[in-house]
Amino acid sequence: MQIDQLILGKYRLLEFLNSGGFSSVFRAREEMTNREVAIKALAKTAYPASRMKFLLNEFQAMSKIWGHQNIVSIHTVEPGTDDYVAWIVMEYVEGKSLHELMQEGPLPLTDTINIGLDICRGLKEAHAHKIMHRDIKPQNILLTTDKKAKVADFSIARIFGETTEFAETMAGTRRYMAPEQHYGAYDYRADLYSTALILYQAVTGRFPFSGENREIDKKKAAGEIEEIDRCPEVLRNFLEKALHRQLSERHQNATEMYEELDRIRRDEYVRQASQLIDASVNSSNPRLAEALERYRKTFRLPLEAAERMNQNLFFERRQKEENGKREKLITQVHRHYTLATRYIESEDYSGVLEEIHKATRLYVDDQGLAKAVDNLFRQLNTATPPLAASPTVEEVVVLIQKLPDNEGAVLRTWLEHQELVSEKQELEIVPIQPQVKASGSYRMIIEEASSEFLLDQVHIDIQYPHEEEAFHIFQKIQIYQQQGRMQQCHTLYKKLGKFYQKQARNFVKEERLELIANCYTRARFAYTVAEKYRLARKNAKNGGIYYTRLGRQFELQRSWEEAGKSYILAAYNHSYANLPALVEECHRMATICYFNAAESAHLNRELQTAYDYYMLILVIGEKMSAPTKVVSEAQKLISEIPVEN
Repeated sequence: MQIDQLILGKYRLLEFLNSGGFSSVFRAREEMTNREVAIKALAKTAYPASRMKFLLNEFQAMSKIWGHQNIVSIHTVEPGTDDYVAWIVMEYVEGKSLHELMQEGPLPLTDTINIGLDICRGLKEAHAHKIMHRDIKPQNILLTTDKKAKVADFSIARIFGETTEFAETMAGTRRYMAPEQHYGAYDYRADLYSTALILYQAVTGRFPFSGENREIDKKKAAGEIEEIDRCPEVLRNFLEKALHRQLSERHQNATEMYEELDRIRRDEYVRQASQLIDASVNSSNPRLAEALERYRKTFRLPLEAAERMNQNLFFERRQKEENGKREKLITQVHRHYTLATRYIESEDYSGVLEEIHKATRLYVDDQGLAKAVDNLFRQLNTATPPLAASPTVEEVVVLIQKLPDNEGAVLRTWLEHQELVSEKQELEIVPIQPQVKASGSYRMIIEEASSEFLLDQVHIDIQYPHEEEAFHIFQKIQIYQQQGRMQQCHTLYKKLGKFYQKQARNFVKEERLELIANCYTRARFAYTVAEKYRLARKNAKNGGIYYTRLGRQFELQRSWEEAGKSYILAAYNHSYANLPALVEECHRMATICYFNAAESAHLNRELQTAYDYYMLILVIGEKMSAPTKVVSEAQKLISEIPVEN
């Protein structure tokens, strides 16, 4: 065929693109519509009667999945003429193949993740229609000018029937085959393995297995991934799972692979956006908004999802700043009250009033109120006789009544609009008369029991339908344990772990944070007993993430005790996953929450409750590498509470 030739009376050939063993591909223009198309010319010599079934396979496969954004669409199939059995008129993708792009060097992490997500979307559509591609490789991934990936060439696809979902014939490009493809009885998961191979190659610039074909086959079967540290850290666990030698340890379907890649994408966006926000002096800076929008487009995140993540990051930053200011303020106020206490002991009432005055002014921003407060303390300081160490309400009222009318009105208005329990009152140290009992119950929340015992305990109380299903599995485990059949026990514990992991993902869609964290933690327990430690650590990490989010939610509701418990459980999971920095941060947040709860109890004279919270803070502080000021503050305040011998 010649360039500029008109074929079938309506397609003008513009450019030769490439050729394979069975066809040649051209860029062409449809004369009547003036649109560009790609035409695949199938040679008669390559399709004798015995190969026609493969041709029909491709036509049937593509007819089921036309129009998907991540699959190259077929417009029509024209009957062949002369030396060609058929002409397939397809969507023309104006860009490079992934193979061509990879020749230029390793791809950025964001491009690799986005291309992986696109391939998974295309495979989800194909697999949903019982179509297995069988030849996923860089040459068959076409990229648009904005690097959107489209899966192409379904010429050796396998269309499964109603009764079988396993292929037995070895087909595909050997280099990109899954290990099981060499031996028959493989399914859709072979496409996922091939996807992982090209993602590793895209992000590192090299193939994960070196050598000739046979040597590569052996390394695949042994799971010997070479130089995994070449991969960005955020992709290592994903690729180790996706290229695992055992089929059962890999992603089990395209949706599962897509969801893990999507989680990695969102986590990476949060990491980079967090650094950008922390580096910005003003969060409303237009340049910051522009930079965040560029990040969003780079990661191809929906606007609503990105804005929600940005709001969470801004909130966390404000919380961190406010917590820092609060800790500093608490330290200053405590210093003034400590000095006031010493002045009381020496009966220097003028010094007492001066220190309380300074402490009070730290909280007063309103100018009118500030004048009223200053005037009040001047009156108190000159009062004859001076106030006793424990003044009565009547004595204070008399002094307030002596204020000038305008200043007295300001003070009374302010007092009427204060909550019964304000932060100023919470920080005020009052004389403590009752005594409390030392308690050890505060240790129970952070004591660690065996995973078997914990699973036994959580299945005692059935509250949700998924717990009933899990309980049936657990009952079988107990029966096998009584019979001494430990191998079967381990198998069922692994099944229980998978069940809880699946339930956690289902609850993610409903954003039920407590159930998500609970299920990931139970999955961790089950995998630990099954000795699947890598999976246990992975679920522990997810449990820690969601317990942290739950803690933040409780903080917004000012449910300090529940927030503290959530942070402790998050630290418990992060510790198992060997993430010391996150453990330290969760312990820090837990101490802040319990301190708020202790202050409230202290103010309400609930001294036993306050004592237990302070003790819990001290126990948490023992586990921290660098205890915060909150821990030292708890130590000082607990010393003021008399304890029974």
